[in-house]
Amino acid sequence: MNIKQAKEITGGLSNPSKMPSKAYSIPASRCKVGSRLAKVKGSVCEECYALKGMYRFGNVQDALEKRFQSLGNQAWVNSMSLLISKQSKDFFRWHDSGDIQSVDHLKKIVDVCKLTPDTKHWLPTREYKIVEDYINQHGSIPSNLIVRLSAHKVNFPAPTKLAKRLGVQTSSVTTSKDTFTCKAPNQNNECKACRLCWNSKVSNVSYLKH
Repeated sequence: MNIKQAKEITGGLSNPSKMPSKAYSIPASRCKVGSRLAKVKGSVCEECYALKGMYRFGNVQDALEKRFQSLGNQAWVNSMSLLISKQSKDFFRWHDSGDIQSVDHLKKIVDVCKLTPDTKHWLPTREYKIVEDYINQHGSIPSNLIVRLSAHKVNFPAPTKLAKRLGVQTSSVTTSKDTFTCKAPNQNNECKACRLCWNSKVSNVSYLKH
């Protein structure tokens, strides 16, 4: 398999301007928990960035949907592994738009991480139950995959107890300019040299609401 074939199978990687790496995205409208939270006042998903702006362009939606439809392809794991190893070897973010869909979906992501051991992967998710079911069925998450259970509401604490029990990390969203830990708001809304999200020793990353 070559890169062209891998792109055709998976729909290719995304390239968020904020990130220091490539990423992967599917439609935010496909989020399970997120789609419900989008209708809840005060939730993190109420004003989801991936449901507005350039994400609403027809060509962008087509690309996102193609990636979603590719998840059932038997060559998906090997194709993603090839693309990441060639195009985003050091760091990678899962789902700058969208979220995990099932235990099988998470298992495929884990398999990709195992095939790219030199890459540090970051997966933010609100699908707590899927993560818990995966761990109960398949065991712990590999050390090069940082899973962060994301708080559902702005200015609410992250699910710390569950995260500790599962051996993963968390993230939260705040409106307080005195308590956020993400460095992007102070550096042109870019990660630049910061890698807090990919650091397993950072138990929670707090993002400033924007």
